[in-house]
Amino acid sequence: MKHRLVLISYLVLIVFGFTSQTPAQESEPVPVTGIRVLTLDDINEYGVFLGIWKYHPGDNPEWASPTFDDTAWKSTSTLLARSELSENGWQGIGWFRLRVSVPDERLWHTPLALHVLFQAGASEIYLDGALIYKFGTVGTREGEEKPYWKRDPQVISFSGKTDHLLAIRYSNFSSPLLTPVLGFSLMLAPLNESIEVRVSFVRYGTTLQMVWTAISVFLMLQHLLLFIFYPRARENLYFAISTGSIGALVFLTFQFVMLATSAAQLQYLIQLLVCVYALMFLSGMLFLYTLFYPKLPKLSWFFLIGWIVAVCVCLSSFGISSSESGVVELGVAKSSLYDQTFQFNAGLAIIILFLFTCLTFLEMIRVIIVAIFKKKDGAWIFGLGSLSPFILTFVLGDLISQAGYTINWQIGVLTIILAPLFSMSVYLARNFSRTSRNLETEVLERQLLEVENTRKTEELEKARELQMSMLPQAAPQISHLDVAFEMRPATEVGGDYYDYNLTEEGQLTIAVGDATGHGMNAGLVVSAVKSLFKTSAPEASNLEVLERISQGIKSMNLKRLYMAMTLVTFNHNTLKLTGAGMPPPLIYRADENLVEEILLEGMPLGGFIGAERQEASYQLQSGDTVLLMSDGLPEMLNPENEMLDYPKTKELFEEVADQPPEAIIDHLFKASTSWVDGEPQADDITLVVIKVK
Repeated sequence: MKHRLVLISYLVLIVFGFTSQTPAQESEPVPVTGIRVLTLDDINEYGVFLGIWKYHPGDNPEWASPTFDDTAWKSTSTLLARSELSENGWQGIGWFRLRVSVPDERLWHTPLALHVLFQAGASEIYLDGALIYKFGTVGTREGEEKPYWKRDPQVISFSGKTDHLLAIRYSNFSSPLLTPVLGFSLMLAPLNESIEVRVSFVRYGTTLQMVWTAISVFLMLQHLLLFIFYPRARENLYFAISTGSIGALVFLTFQFVMLATSAAQLQYLIQLLVCVYALMFLSGMLFLYTLFYPKLPKLSWFFLIGWIVAVCVCLSSFGISSSESGVVELGVAKSSLYDQTFQFNAGLAIIILFLFTCLTFLEMIRVIIVAIFKKKDGAWIFGLGSLSPFILTFVLGDLISQAGYTINWQIGVLTIILAPLFSMSVYLARNFSRTSRNLETEVLERQLLEVENTRKTEELEKARELQMSMLPQAAPQISHLDVAFEMRPATEVGGDYYDYNLTEEGQLTIAVGDATGHGMNAGLVVSAVKSLFKTSAPEASNLEVLERISQGIKSMNLKRLYMAMTLVTFNHNTLKLTGAGMPPPLIYRADENLVEEILLEGMPLGGFIGAERQEASYQLQSGDTVLLMSDGLPEMLNPENEMLDYPKTKELFEEVADQPPEAIIDHLFKASTSWVDGEPQADDITLVVIKVK
């Protein structure tokens, strides 16, 4: 009995919410006499529906009297389906009368339950002319009426006589135009069982509603916080929206089934249910896309637009709007037009909603299956979670039943529905845990790397200090020459080198070199070259010195490490240049006011033994200036990746060639800094300037 009453309540709601017309209950017998006969056996077995009544539009208090003659009234269903209004008529208020015969003495003075299975408006219920209940406030116009659906069973009993009259004064001015039925439906049932069913239904339903809502809100907030703290993990956002939507869907469904008290509330809840239903599917699909695709596929736009269209169609079809006057105009043409419009709108909305539900569900299954076959990390968790409702229902349920145990159906339903959500949450927690472990590993590796970098930096700094200590700390002091030099390494230990030897006879030899690469190996080459240059015989020629240094570098067996070098010898006003792969020296002729570029061919040191190198001699006059440099200056790059180049370097030298050597070097470095415009220095820069006094 209990389960039948609950099922009947659900069916009435479904009929109201999702059908466009409700046929009269033809299954209920309508006696020819117009009298409803009640027996205790009928009430105890299935309950008795009170569906067909005498009806008359309008309002007259005398119609509650048992003595009133209603033989001229028409018989109709109390549901007042809109499709039948053109035949029976409805002006917003009317009376319903039902004569009841109670020949079974067991029903005399026996409390029974009066169920209001559905009520779209407001009613007053009279028994034998006496008002026994008011459900809402009956009004003669819309402003006076307050619709109310009383869901709890009410007590009714019949006195010790056979014939009775039930009369109902009923009004409905305010139902939405798309409400398919305007009336009410009553049922008589055993009181104790009805109270138990209602109490159990509300208790269990409220418990499920609160538990489900609490779990959904907890999961939603947990993953929403994870997204807030780590916005790059958008899967947490979509999962939070999905779980929140599911929780809202369950909460609103229970509100719809248990607590809604008017047709307007029901229709408003339907609108909210459609919105959260669409959001649930859409966010679930985006959640899977984010997990298993590097970026959202173009197909996601199809589903996004499709669900928006589906929601808009449903909201317009189930929209809440009342008639302007509050009175339903009667007429065959208007009623037919309404029925056709509602059936078309509601049917189209349901078809679109069903279509996108199926398409989205199939797409989600496809994504999971493809991810499993492609062995995506953790995809098996989704596969197991998707199958968990079936596994728990059939396999686990069968094992428990064979063991002789039973599970409360509410717990079973909650477990089956929550299993997929928890599997997805487990997957995200697993990902978060892996990410945390990876971050910890990266932090540890970074700390070790920082320690190693610190050690290397300290070593390089010491090597740089050693290298800089090997370079001349002051320019040679010669009466007829003014010399200046400066080096700016690109890294801690550079590959450039400059040095000089000065004999007792006043002969000055200057070396400018550039080792391939930077760092420790280049520093080793520079150290070896300095030793070889400093220990060269004073009477040895430049070519002999270069060959000796080349053999020394080659003997170090440092692969792919060479040294380009230029040797310059000043003997009074005679200049001798010897090249080994260095940029061309520049000579400024003061009397002619021009710069001459000296091209000297020669292989870098450390390569072939006995390689040919070119040497040239020049006579210098007072005011003449010589510029020696490494390739770091002309090969500097600006933000547009353009090279300063040798012609531009020559122009810069020409601008200040008549000035002292220190001023020339300062000008060249300032020009190079302006050229790079903040770009890091890519190579060592060495400048040596010699001016004849």
